[in-house]
Amino acid sequence: MLLAPDTGTRQITLDRHQLAHTLENIWSACFPDIPRANTVEIAYGQPWKRRLGLIRLSLDNTRSFIGVNALLQQPEAPEYVLLITIAHELVHYAHGFGSPLPRLFEHPHANGVVQHELKQRGLAEMAQKCDEWIDNAWFAFYDMQQETRPTLSSGR
Repeated sequence: MLLAPDTGTRQITLDRHQLAHTLENIWSACFPDIPRANTVEIAYGQPWKRRLGLIRLSLDNTRSFIGVNALLQQPEAPEYVLLITIAHELVHYAHGFGSPLPRLFEHPHANGVVQHELKQRGLAEMAQKCDEWIDNAWFAFYDMQQETRPTLSSGR
């Protein structure tokens, strides 16, 4: 369980293996004012080197999909990185990117709107810790995970 320090008493339960449950906890604790305009699904994606998450809207606007870097399920990745990654994607959803909600900005990261929104929602301190970990540890963590990752055998 993580405490969002900027919010006083707000606690957020994270479960690396139950992303849908974690999404629900973050949404109810930090984004209760954002309506669900469609079905929102979440799952781990690829172990991307330069992306922690993504959000996409289905062609018929009935589903949004949040993809989270598969490496964030590793216990060596701090929980606050997983939390901020999901919260970051929810900011995009709230701003109309990857969701049927009205688009509030021309570009998803225009003028630091994501960081501003995270701050408004009491997540600034955790977002700063996340940024520091990414700056100082992400590439070494990524390389270590790639070295320990099993390789596929061609069977020959």
